[in-house]
Amino acid sequence: MSSDEENHYVYDDAPKKRVKRKKKDPNAPKRPQSSFFLYSNAMRTSVKEENPDATFGQVAKLLSAQFKAISETERAEWDRKALQDKERYQGEMENYIPPDISDNSDDDGYAKKKKKKKKDPNAPKRNMSAFFLYSNEVRNRIKEDNPGIKFGDVAKIISKEFKALAGDERAKWDVEAANDKERYLREKAEYEGTV
Repeated sequence: MSSDEENHYVYDDAPKKRVKRKKKDPNAPKRPQSSFFLYSNAMRTSVKEENPDATFGQVAKLLSAQFKAISETERAEWDRKALQDKERYQGEMENYIPPDISDNSDDDGYAKKKKKKKKDPNAPKRNMSAFFLYSNEVRNRIKEDNPGIKFGDVAKIISKEFKALAGDERAKWDVEAANDKERYLREKAEYEGTV
């Protein structure tokens, strides 16, 4: 797992609580690699070919043993490459401008969901559909008929009853919904005229 992957977790010893780290800017320069990582990236395919049944961890152990056994001149070459990578990173960081932390971004500079606009308490209440008007009417009866019932189960029963309503009964709720919509539009027009 590389340090560039997202959703890193840090594990505390005591309560085994996961703490989510801040997200990394995907446009940030790639961090420099150590001489061992440069060596292991270059040699990984050859080690896998020599040991096709080796697991990821076993390949890492083999690479580590090989790296420790290389000559000082070869080690100096990998250290030089690591130093070049570090200089590349520092040069890119000089020109890198991190994202602005603005009103619509969280602490680490990434855009977050827009907050819901605060509702004016003086604004007229929205109109309700025929189903919601019916639901408000029968909810208490269903709760009394089924003590200890869960909220979701109450909604299921109301939905079944509403779908099973006879045509004239359903028309009654549709008319009430239309009247409520007229009320809302009238109050909204009055409200917008005063604002």
